[in-house]
Amino acid sequence: MAAHAARRHAERRRLRPGPRGLVLGASALAAVLLVLSVNGTLSDWTSAVISNDTNTVASTSAVILQEVGPDGTAGHVSQTCRSSDAATNSATCTTINKYGGTTAPLSPGGSQVTDVVFTNLGAADASSFVLTPGTCTSTPASGTPTPNNLCTTDLTVAVSCSNGSTYAAGSAWTDLVHPAGPAAGIPTLTHAAGLASGASATCRFTVALPANASVLSQGVTVSHPLSWTLNK
Repeated sequence: MAAHAARRHAERRRLRPGPRGLVLGASALAAVLLVLSVNGTLSDWTSAVISNDTNTVASTSAVILQEVGPDGTAGHVSQTCRSSDAATNSATCTTINKYGGTTAPLSPGGSQVTDVVFTNLGAADASSFVLTPGTCTSTPASGTPTPNNLCTTDLTVAVSCSNGSTYAAGSAWTDLVHPAGPAAGIPTLTHAAGLASGASATCRFTVALPANASVLSQGVTVSHPLSWTLNK
């Protein structure tokens, strides 16, 4: 009986961990917890992150009109104007003179021919190309004797355009065209085919004074604003 009790006591002592065993067990448990925390298994999820790396936007395409032609000086120096010279895409060009200028005044039977090249620099195609004349003025308007109004008398202006950067009479447009006639009679003209992105067109202006022009047409200056519009 005493021997049996002694054996049971010894077995209980083997199963009960001593101080050294407790230390080793605690160390092992700490190591396991450290690994789990590094792996995120037992993290407390204090933050959540999404990296959104595709954020895009685009601006719409536009038409931009460029005009290249001579100025009104004796040398007829080539000048360039663009609608984009103004942030609104609507600019005023004072350097290109489609009627030839006043440095070489016309005599009866004389004429001046000016070619102007238009190009659509925008990324968008233009659906139409429009010429809108302003008010023609003839100066002086009075005197003795009374001078002719060259906007309506004697002086003629012809307008003709074709595709490309060189005027080609054989393939001239049939819509944006004005046969020789008074400057004040030029209507609003529209080329319905427009201008594709990167495409060019050349318009030719022929200004003439007939051989039988009246002497009352002498010493008169004509000024005629012309507006060109590309429509997207």
